[in-house]
Amino acid sequence: MDIATGAMNTLLPKLAELVVGEYKLQKGVKGEIKELEKELTYISAALRKVSKVPVGQLDEQVKIWAYDARELSYDIEDAVDTFMLRRKGREQEGQETSSLKGLIGKAANLCKKAKNNHNIVKDIMDQVKKVSERRDRYKIDNIAAGPTLLSVDPRLEAMYRKATELVGIDGPKNELIKRLMNEDSSSSRQPKIISIVGFGGLGKTTLANALLHDLKAKFDSHFFVSVSFSPDIKKIFKNILFQLDEKRYRHIDEAWEINLLINKIIDFLRNRRCLCVIDDLWKEMSWDTIKLALQDGNHGSKIIITTRNKAVAEYVGGGIYELKPLSADDSRELLYKRIFESIDDCPADLCKVTGKILKKCGGVPLAIITTASLLATKPMCSVEWEKVNNFIGSGSENSPHVDKMNTILRMSYNDLPFHLKACLLSLSKYPEDQVIRKDVLVWGWIAEGFITPAGSSLQETGEGYFNELINRSLIQPVNCKDPFYVLEEMEVYACQLHDMVLELIIKLSTEEGFVTTSLSYGEQAGASSLHQRGIIRRLSIHNSSNTNASINERKELFKVRSLDVFGCADLMMPFLSRFRVLRVLQLEDCSGLDNNHLKDLDKLYLLRFLRLQGLEVTELPEGIGKLVSLETLDIRGSKSVRIILPLSFGKLGKLVRLLAERVELPNAVALENMKSLRELIGIRLTLHAMTEISKLRDLKVLKLFIKTEPESSTDDLKKLIRTCLQMCPSLLQVLVLRTQSLFYSLDFMEQVPPGLQTFMCNSYFETFPRWIDPSLSCLTVLSIMLVGVRIQPEHLDKLAELPSLRFLRICSLLPPPEQEKLVIYSSPSAFPCLTSLRIWCELMFLKIQPGAMRKLQKLCLSFDARKTSAHFRTNTFDYGFENLPSLQHVVINLWMNELPETQDAIRKTINDHPNRPSLDFSYMMEAAYEICRCYAVRG
Repeated sequence: MDIATGAMNTLLPKLAELVVGEYKLQKGVKGEIKELEKELTYISAALRKVSKVPVGQLDEQVKIWAYDARELSYDIEDAVDTFMLRRKGREQEGQETSSLKGLIGKAANLCKKAKNNHNIVKDIMDQVKKVSERRDRYKIDNIAAGPTLLSVDPRLEAMYRKATELVGIDGPKNELIKRLMNEDSSSSRQPKIISIVGFGGLGKTTLANALLHDLKAKFDSHFFVSVSFSPDIKKIFKNILFQLDEKRYRHIDEAWEINLLINKIIDFLRNRRCLCVIDDLWKEMSWDTIKLALQDGNHGSKIIITTRNKAVAEYVGGGIYELKPLSADDSRELLYKRIFESIDDCPADLCKVTGKILKKCGGVPLAIITTASLLATKPMCSVEWEKVNNFIGSGSENSPHVDKMNTILRMSYNDLPFHLKACLLSLSKYPEDQVIRKDVLVWGWIAEGFITPAGSSLQETGEGYFNELINRSLIQPVNCKDPFYVLEEMEVYACQLHDMVLELIIKLSTEEGFVTTSLSYGEQAGASSLHQRGIIRRLSIHNSSNTNASINERKELFKVRSLDVFGCADLMMPFLSRFRVLRVLQLEDCSGLDNNHLKDLDKLYLLRFLRLQGLEVTELPEGIGKLVSLETLDIRGSKSVRIILPLSFGKLGKLVRLLAERVELPNAVALENMKSLRELIGIRLTLHAMTEISKLRDLKVLKLFIKTEPESSTDDLKKLIRTCLQMCPSLLQVLVLRTQSLFYSLDFMEQVPPGLQTFMCNSYFETFPRWIDPSLSCLTVLSIMLVGVRIQPEHLDKLAELPSLRFLRICSLLPPPEQEKLVIYSSPSAFPCLTSLRIWCELMFLKIQPGAMRKLQKLCLSFDARKTSAHFRTNTFDYGFENLPSLQHVVINLWMNELPETQDAIRKTINDHPNRPSLDFSYMMEAAYEICRCYAVRG
């Protein structure tokens, strides 16, 4: 199911299953279902054709037809799901089976014209045929996307913007000039390529044009061409020739084919040094053709490419420069330049609202310029500017300035394949500035049927969708902020939406009738929809109880498939029983909700995804065991200290994931029938829990919470942990151990599952773990804490020989006599796959040899720089970073009392690296380290 084809992708396989499955259908129904399946297949194909045409180019009748076809598919799928679920349930209970026709009629609300149950399927077929007839009448199958006609290319302004108007461009420009013109004897004969990657409107074209202006005098020739969304390659080549030699190629023969044009360009550039700018590259295929004309440039030519898609830049090869948003100061300067005669002319009463507006613009120059143009048309008072601030991100502002911004962003949206359009529009339900976890998104997409099977698991495919939206700069990645202390995902674990993207997708979602979002005080996000007919398929409520009364009066809630509530919503909960076809329920930070508000959960038989975050819930209702379709139960972030699972938990046979922080499994709960379970996160470690977990032979992810009982001794706890670890399922891939105290020794651990891919622990080892050796061929993530252990060369050898290790974090605490001897050394050819290394200790001496850690991209070090300098008698911090050819990001965690000279010395070391990796400093209170060290020297 997606924005293009409604529920077709998931409905058609279900119809096929009804025909061939073990369902006792009435006589003649199978034939009718086969006919229904065939007709819906044709409709689905037509809908896919419609999806390839930008919305602005579609005839209004075609839009209405597509909307009607999708809505019908939703109704039919709701009916089929209800029938299949109840038929299986009643067969298990030995009850009399019900009629498929009756259930379809009830769920789809199509029985008004039928006189009895025997006519229901026929009635559905009649409606489907009417939709098909309209398809033929409107010639849907023959539609095709026409050329995108823009009166003026919105990017044109960036090419001709005055140098005096540019803000914040000098730093990126100087950095790129240095990288482009860094000649060396080995590569100067070959063209050097650098791709500028970034969000639409970030200033890529402006930067590329500024580079061309500053560098063109150093080259024999130059050109600047825009490829754009729908490129005319022949026209592009003609444009290149015209810029290379205006006199000779002013009038190019129209009969010249692409091959001839390519040969002309090659001949011209054969003995010349050329500066080439390929602007706005969208597709790998376009580059494959354009590069044919540039392949023989062997006199030090340079190629600058701009693109929104990082995957395209990686395909092109060469260097990648990810353009960052403007700083707060540069953003303010750009805004003021556009509105006032001087940047000092802003009235004092506008400064506060200006700060809020700039925060929403997120440092994106086009967003700032667009907003400035809008503000310039408003009275210069805080009340009017506050209105503009409230409009941004709500989808409510209509103005030519905002339309210009949306035109640029719509190009990114139109370039998406249809399955990604649905995933992106689903993000319109979230409030602005929301940090959205990747796993929440992916499993929500799975629950709604947005993920199309592609040979891998649905989760892997969904994560690919997530990464592609990041690569296309439509969502912004969020990394774990504290890489040393947070025991969670170490890479991108979430995303955020730029407010201008949120503005756009709210508009698009409203136009398509995709999500209905109710804001505070009864407002609805987005402009009024052409397709608003009272049908709500996805409902999102933001921090308001004022809207509940009006929403509860709506009769169409029984068709809602996704309900997401953020903030106050206690008046909504008693009506959960009305959402009979709900697949996704997400309640986040809903103040006032407690155990009583979840009593109607057992009525949501089709629910597949349930997330309860930030609720005051101590136990889940016993009726949760009736949610036989549930795949994800996410109760992380509960305000309660612990949550007790109900006895019926073991009946959730389709449950794939249980996500919690501290949840207890009652002794009477058995898990042996939960064959689908793959992830158990936040389970409190008890002998009963591990006994049941050991029966889950296909369990892949296990994250245990270890709690010390007051009456338990340390030896008892060790015995329990040892026993439990021996019971881990053999196919386990991820094992994470979390403890209340960081200082439970785990030296008794003798082995881990042989196929383990991730091991993370916030407790400590007093000896180097014996089970770490090259036989752990699948281990990719390792995070361990060593206390009183001096790292020896043989320890590093063991780590270096792990064939698949990509992430390594070591926290080393040594008593005073030992800490001065700490030397960490990497030999050549060590750590062949390592991409991220994080080391935490008091003294640091890391000497990286040539050939070691060739793939390392991220390096995080935490140490006392003053003591390190004093001990090793050096202030250079020369750790051999230049021997890490893939290094992109460095994080240095220092004690709070470090001198500025320390940062300058470290910064110089990093700046000398040819990649110019990013450098971030973070700080730790020295008192916090003393607490840790006291355990290292105890006794």
